[in-house]
Amino acid sequence: MVGEYSNQYLQLRAQRLALSTREFLARGKSVVRCEACQLAVFACLCPWRPELAARSEFVLLMHTDEVFKPTNTGRLIADILPRQTHAFCWSRTQPAPELLALLSDPQRRCLIVFPVDASDASAKPRQLIAELPDDGKINTFVVLDGTWKQSGRMFHLSRWLENIPCVILPEALVRGYAVRKSHQEHYLSTAEAASLCLEMAGEPRIANALQDYFQLFNVHYLATRGAVAPVVGELHKRMEAYKKA
Repeated sequence: MVGEYSNQYLQLRAQRLALSTREFLARGKSVVRCEACQLAVFACLCPWRPELAARSEFVLLMHTDEVFKPTNTGRLIADILPRQTHAFCWSRTQPAPELLALLSDPQRRCLIVFPVDASDASAKPRQLIAELPDDGKINTFVVLDGTWKQSGRMFHLSRWLENIPCVILPEALVRGYAVRKSHQEHYLSTAEAASLCLEMAGEPRIANALQDYFQLFNVHYLATRGAVAPVVGELHKRMEAYKKA
């Protein structure tokens, strides 16, 4: 349930819904869904959502279609880090002025989260960052949120992103996305990639919380798809612990 809870993703979704001329019909469109988490009411994730604070920040640069998908995991970042997550729809030629201002903020270290193929001679050379210096700047991770094909298009066609370096994420130890799969092993779900960003930024507790919340999302999504109530287990207990802390 939404209640008084909000974040920039939910605000963006509401704006896009208000502008939409047609209804977005996802798989399982007959399911009665929670307005906030977009899962079935009987599998609502909201009671288990912790609100945490991180030193790092995230920019969800979302393909328009992705804003409405119940399978989207970028919104999980906004769920647990509502004060550190910004959300914008992608535009090739007309990015939001607020987004451009954020990307040019000298107090921030903005980094694109995208698996750059260094062997691709046709791609524009990018600065690659593997370690984050402790210089007081706000590490701001720009996450391209769409399908693999959409994210690639966003990365290669956005001239206004060309001078922003890309982050090299540490090796992923776990691949847990139960909803959508990539043919490339180095491609992760948005939430998985964000968790690795937090690890890299020296925030392991928040990284673990996001990974656990992501795993819990998988449990509740599969319950929604199977039309059964999720079984409360160890992940739920861990979420309660994060909320109390």
